[in-house]
Amino acid sequence: MTGWIVSVFSAVIIVSIISMVLPDGRTSKFVKPFISLVLILIIVSPIVKSDAALDGIFNASENLLETDADFLEYIAASKIDFYTKNCIKTAEKNGIIGSDILIKYSIDKQGTINIYGVSVNLQNAVISSESEHIVILQSLKKEISDYLKIDESGVDFYE
Repeated sequence: MTGWIVSVFSAVIIVSIISMVLPDGRTSKFVKPFISLVLILIIVSPIVKSDAALDGIFNASENLLETDADFLEYIAASKIDFYTKNCIKTAEKNGIIGSDILIKYSIDKQGTINIYGVSVNLQNAVISSESEHIVILQSLKKEISDYLKIDESGVDFYE
């Protein structure tokens, strides 16, 4: 596009200079229409090349769709990472330190994240609370399910 603008601008300047330098005789009557025709061809050249341009646009749009899908996956992964960190903070607030949390999710065609489960790994975790472990785990299960807006049965603990 920039090349076309430069060529049109250059052609207009050259035509203007030739028109000023050309004498007003018989030659001028033949040269000016020819120069005008060349100028029109330069201006219209992108329309002639439009088939190639349209192919480029369609190929670019396919690449953009792939890029959009990659971007949506990146955004989803960032959101899930954020949710995971908040779930770990919730576990720490409940006295469970060192747990690993895995959020199970899918992304639909519209880019919506659908969380369908959470696995809480307690193998390396330390429960530093005076309450019973079962009470702590039930409380954590409820808080995580409420935070992620999923059913409590979707939150699983394993050691």
